[in-house]
Amino acid sequence: MAHRRSEIMKIKIVLEGYLKYKYSPNILELNYSKPVTIYKILEDAKISLADVFFIIKTGDKIVKEDYLLAESAEVKIFPIIGGG
Repeated sequence: MAHRRSEIMKIKIVLEGYLKYKYSPNILELNYSKPVTIYKILEDAKISLADVFFIIKTGDKIVKEDYLLAESAEVKIFPIIGGG
């Protein structure tokens, strides 16, 4: 019986706006062996949730931090925008 190797998920994080300058590098890649939440990805990348306004997953879908990624994806992180 052949042993099936577990699939590694590659999560690419693209930082937008001022997050590019606050966190370096502005494109990060993390690998996971099982489904993972956006919250866990941000935690592992050391990105503060307080800086995040919204998150777009591959396919232009806006997701929250509790969204579970079950396959490789690109995730864009947009900052909170202040103004007056």
